[in-house]
Amino acid sequence: MSQHAVRYVGPETLHDGHLVSVERSGDTATVRVRTHEGATVALEFSGVQAITAVRPEGMLLYGLAELEGDGPVRQFMFANWEEWDDAGLEITARDFRVVPADAAPAHPDPAV
Repeated sequence: MSQHAVRYVGPETLHDGHLVSVERSGDTATVRVRTHEGATVALEFSGVQAITAVRPEGMLLYGLAELEGDGPVRQFMFANWEEWDDAGLEITARDFRVVPADAAPAHPDPAV
């Protein structure tokens, strides 16, 4: 059995931010986070294969964790600061990038 490490990725401003929305269009997903300073950060995930969401909107974030593994697909987990709360968001995707909030898609896909 191989062991995998967890590392935090993405901008530091995700820490103490609130997850605002999850939007999916085809194999792309966009997650918007309002930072503790009030700015909006948008993360775009490409090559999305799966999204597992349990009431992610409003979740207080510790950060964005990635389970390091082998292969082209990556597992991303939005770590919930409130351990008692079962809200969560996990995305299996090829990659992600930070995009300007005003450049990200504006309309959520109800299939998420």
